[in-house]
Amino acid sequence: MISRREVLKHSGYLLSARLFARLASVPFLIYVAASLGPSLFGVFSFVLATVEMISSLSDLGMSRYGARAIVRMKQGRERMAGMILTFQVATSVLLSGLALLFILALAPEQPKLNVALLGLAGIFFSAFIFTTETIFTGFRRFGASATLAVLGRLAYVALGVLVLALGYSVTAVMMAFVAGMAVESVLRMGYTLARVTSFSLRFGASEFKEVAVGTLPFAVTAIAILVFYRADMIIMGALRGDRDVGIYSAAYSFFSFFMWFPIVLSRALLPGLTSRFLENPRDAEQSSWFWYRAVGIVGIPISFTMTMLARPLFETLLPAAYEGSIITLQILMWAIPPLMMVSLGFIALTVTDREKQGARTTLVTAALIVALDLVLIRLFGPVGAAAAMVSATAVWIVQVQWLLRKHVFAPHHGLLLTFTLPVSGGVAMALSALLAMPLGGVVSLAAGLSVYAAVILGGRQIERRLVSRPAGAA
Repeated sequence: MISRREVLKHSGYLLSARLFARLASVPFLIYVAASLGPSLFGVFSFVLATVEMISSLSDLGMSRYGARAIVRMKQGRERMAGMILTFQVATSVLLSGLALLFILALAPEQPKLNVALLGLAGIFFSAFIFTTETIFTGFRRFGASATLAVLGRLAYVALGVLVLALGYSVTAVMMAFVAGMAVESVLRMGYTLARVTSFSLRFGASEFKEVAVGTLPFAVTAIAILVFYRADMIIMGALRGDRDVGIYSAAYSFFSFFMWFPIVLSRALLPGLTSRFLENPRDAEQSSWFWYRAVGIVGIPISFTMTMLARPLFETLLPAAYEGSIITLQILMWAIPPLMMVSLGFIALTVTDREKQGARTTLVTAALIVALDLVLIRLFGPVGAAAAMVSATAVWIVQVQWLLRKHVFAPHHGLLLTFTLPVSGGVAMALSALLAMPLGGVVSLAAGLSVYAAVILGGRQIERRLVSRPAGAA
């Protein structure tokens, strides 16, 4: 069984690595955006979005399925890890070849063609990153995962800064991205083969079928999630051009920084909650609800803070050409609280074998955001994409909450107890910030956050007293 302290320790490794990666990446991306301008930055961002989508297709849901299977197995864990390693690398090679044929048939103009061809190498290396991350999660090698992720990001940022300083353009930046992935992949594979497992071809048709069927709902979820997160950029590239992609990507760089927190926490929680559910389902439910609600509470002040800081950040760090990124980021940030809760909700569904139901909500949400993007991006550009993200996310959290209430959470962890405190705090925060606005932006921000913290802490104390009150007490 894994305690909350252990979860925080494991999360600490991963959060430290991701925080470093993002603290390094966001300034670097701002530097890239300022150096290349909206149009060339749009080319770079468009290709990165495509690489991420194809890379996730090659994963085919094996990351989550593999991590859960490894945790549950008492014997043969190394062999299962070797099978997953073999499957993921093979599918990545296949999809890299298909993507090459697609690019050659499409024949985009320069420099997009060179950048896209370099992206194919990124797709190949991503297989090693995905599969080793699965193995590290299953075997709880969080320290190794964090260290190697930092080294890979360091290589990418250092090379990227170097080529831009030397006067090279978008193709060279993409080469730096691929080189960073290559460094991380080699280090990860070296560690895995030396310390954990190796490739395994010792499996029969029945085992292959079991893995293929088991990964199917995870694959559907993974593909739909990538559509949800990246369809906007690809649709914008087709409808509005590279400049609007660049403006949207500048806002998205800040937005994506905060998406890593629930992803990292989910990865740290998965092994422990899976084990705990097998031993004590009620305890696993309590822990799932605690973390689910906690990220929602944390997400609201994050969104509020970035909404207040968006204008001074962009006016200080980027040229006036990125003016449209400000309102885009202010809208985008309000997708963060529900996205955090969706991520933790999916872990609760996974450990209770409800991943098929979760996959359905992801498909519905992905279809919805594509439909909204096609309409709103055509009409409003980057702002429309941000509005589509927030709207689709709101529908997603409603679906996930309904599933959790039906299949996972106990009756007393219902809608009222889950959402009353963060919503009340958010309303109080907004009102106090508006009242303090005449005193300046800094005072307004501080007032809002202080009131929110007071409401949350006070509400928690009231909840504890109500829960601890003896039955029948007046």
